[in-house]
Amino acid sequence: MSWMRACNAVVLLLLMVCGGCGSNTTAVTSDSSGPEEMQSIADATADIVQHETVIFKDTFTPEVKVDFVFEDLPAVDTALPEPECEAGEGCFLDQCSENNQCQSGWCVEHMGQNVCTQTCQEECPPGWTCSQVGASDPDVIFICVSNFANLCRPCTSPLDCQGTTGTEDACVAYGDQGAFCGGKCDEDTQCPWGFECQTVTTVDGIELDQCVADTGQCPCTDTAVELGLFTDCQVTNEFGTCQGKRVCTEDGLTDCDAHEPAEETCNGVDDNCNGDVDEGDVVEGIGVCDDGNKCTDDQCLGEDGCENVALSEGECLDNDPCTVADHCEEGVCVGNPVLCDDGNPCTHDQCDGTGGCKFVENSEPCDDGDPCTVADECAAGQCTGVEVPCECQTPEDCLEFEDGDLCNGTLYCNIEEWPYKCMTIPESVAQCEEPAAGPHAICLQAACDPETGLCSLVPDHEGYACDDGDACTVGDKCLAGTCTAGVPSICADNNSCTDDSCDDGLGCVFTDNQLPCEDGNVCTTSDTCTGGQCLPGEPLLCDDENGCTDDTCSPDMGCVFQANDAGCDDGVACTQGDHCADGVCVYQDLESCNDENPCTDNHCDPAQGCVSTVNEALCDDNDVCTSSDHCQMGQCVFEEEMACNDFNECTDDVCDPDQGCVFTVNDATCDDFDACTVGETCIAGICGGALPLLCDDANDCTADSCDPVLGCQFEATCVGWHAITIVPAAFTQQAVEQGTMTIAVGQPGAGLQDSMDISAHVGICPISTVE
Repeated sequence: MSWMRACNAVVLLLLMVCGGCGSNTTAVTSDSSGPEEMQSIADATADIVQHETVIFKDTFTPEVKVDFVFEDLPAVDTALPEPECEAGEGCFLDQCSENNQCQSGWCVEHMGQNVCTQTCQEECPPGWTCSQVGASDPDVIFICVSNFANLCRPCTSPLDCQGTTGTEDACVAYGDQGAFCGGKCDEDTQCPWGFECQTVTTVDGIELDQCVADTGQCPCTDTAVELGLFTDCQVTNEFGTCQGKRVCTEDGLTDCDAHEPAEETCNGVDDNCNGDVDEGDVVEGIGVCDDGNKCTDDQCLGEDGCENVALSEGECLDNDPCTVADHCEEGVCVGNPVLCDDGNPCTHDQCDGTGGCKFVENSEPCDDGDPCTVADECAAGQCTGVEVPCECQTPEDCLEFEDGDLCNGTLYCNIEEWPYKCMTIPESVAQCEEPAAGPHAICLQAACDPETGLCSLVPDHEGYACDDGDACTVGDKCLAGTCTAGVPSICADNNSCTDDSCDDGLGCVFTDNQLPCEDGNVCTTSDTCTGGQCLPGEPLLCDDENGCTDDTCSPDMGCVFQANDAGCDDGVACTQGDHCADGVCVYQDLESCNDENPCTDNHCDPAQGCVSTVNEALCDDNDVCTSSDHCQMGQCVFEEEMACNDFNECTDDVCDPDQGCVFTVNDATCDDFDACTVGETCIAGICGGALPLLCDDANDCTADSCDPVLGCQFEATCVGWHAITIVPAAFTQQAVEQGTMTIAVGQPGAGLQDSMDISAHVGICPISTVE
């Protein structure tokens, strides 16, 4: 169980036993008490102290020391009743998350986490206030509400210190440890054990009296761990300040996760946490890789570091006014020296380029040596300043400034700072004691008589409101230094979530209602009253439906739309690289709708994107074997194919789409178109290798030959015969010898009787006509 309950249990014990103890341990003695009474109190004490285990998660474990001498307690009936609730059963200060986990029916916030509270009539334990809950009679219930609901809760702003029961606490800066919720405290409101009332500074820079942890750091409660609460932290050194977080875990607050600021170097990292990367000295205009040498080419390569390339060319300036013709040599700026110095700080000494010097007047800051001038500056070659009055040199010089008022102190001449001024001696100022606390204190004020310097109480806040101590009077006001009762109370707590009335004994009673209300936050709607406070309803929808703005809501201003540089879609299908610029979605490039098909006409429709329409244009199907190419139904088609024929049997004829006709030699049989040859074959693309055709009909009476066109020819002949004399008388003696195709007419050697041509006769060899 939590350490807070243990602390309160001890406080209750101390109050019950010693009737109100101070911070020091006290020994109470008496001679009238007996052993039985002492044992009863001792048992009750043990029950209360052992009811909780005191645990601080990460900083300290408080030790409760009670130096009681039980045998010396007074003889009174102080026996404590047995506890009605066992720890963990929903008792007072048991941890909870819902009301039904508590016997009282109420789970409230206390010291940064949720615990069970108890009902009350008028009194509550120290640090708790009896407050009314419930709508109206008979549902009115009074429960104890913690005065330190958010104490020690990690925070980054006051908004983190607003409790669900209506408590609002300050977010207190704890230095390097972060910030934690405080608790209101004063002389009448004491802080819980382990905390001290101090004047501290909030995260908003306001000084308040708040309860702060004695250890200088707050522990993490179970609720803080469960919700992952965190506080801002920072790490600061001479190079800058890096922001981080400290998060509540089971092991306590984590260390600050901010990295150690370092001098900016060229490494692609924001070393000094100023928001820029590798920026160098912005004020001086020096790059992070600038080596101070004008004769090097300096570049920052990010993660790869600096690159300084030595130059051996070009002019340079070595910032020495007494050199001329400065230039770079192997990364060094060199020149010819000339000595120029006129000893006047209000001139810039320069060489004139011819070996002489010139002195140019400047307007630099300077010191003219006069203590009664300020803002010394060079002008027209002279150092001059603005004269200021020196008010005094000695104490007597301040007498003329005395106003005769003995209450505001005596003047003296302060010569420790320039210019000398007359100032008040602190000890000489009258210190008048404020009026003692009470109902009339607000109507009085301490005053000092200027003539005597004596203090007195005089009426103050005449006519201002005060409280005369009567719960049912209202309009009490200061009259002549006295708080005078006004009229009967008309109770009004200016809270629209309560119904106000006045009880004779209790004074004003404010009963919670459930009316609509306004929580003061523009970013919520339909706010309603619950538990006496105006709780926010539905969040205000801040959506301008523009992806190029970050939509947020300011509690004071309402919706805020901040331009961003996110990616977006301008709704136009014809654009590319859409991105946000100045709150508007713009594009980088137009969509290219060229599908590289000559048979389609391409364009971009803003709604559909790229649209292609088929055409009937001429085209090129990139095939040299086709001709008359044209578009048809979105495709490039052809009319004719190229005929590849070289009329050579010894080549295979094909058409290549890229090369056109290709003729490849073969070894096929062929015809050389010579009827007098046979057995031709292709060799190296030529028909050859033929044998001569044999023309022989085995007939002696024919002449065998071959014609290249007609082939074999057999011409009839009379081989071995000569001219024949034809004797008509002997014709009957004709003898025909078949097979040799010869015929004999008459007798050889006989004289010619007659001649005739008988070549036309069948089977007769043709002969010529003879004498």
